[in-house]
Amino acid sequence: MASEREQTSYGSNPFINPMVFWQNYMSKWIEVNRGSCDNAIKVGEYWFKIFLDPWLRGVRAEQKETARVE
Repeated sequence: MASEREQTSYGSNPFINPMVFWQNYMSKWIEVNRGSCDNAIKVGEYWFKIFLDPWLRGVRAEQKETARVE
């Protein structure tokens, strides 16, 4: 194990502390970005299902009717 002196010198190192801060900041930003992208995908799927499905069902029904007529 490291001695107490090594632990305190590591904790007070002015170059290490900002690096840890930025590493934590960037990892949290990546998590937030990933979550917002997942939510945007879910919202897009929801809206496509609401607006595109009825239209596609109508197009498919028309295609079936024209296939029956021919």
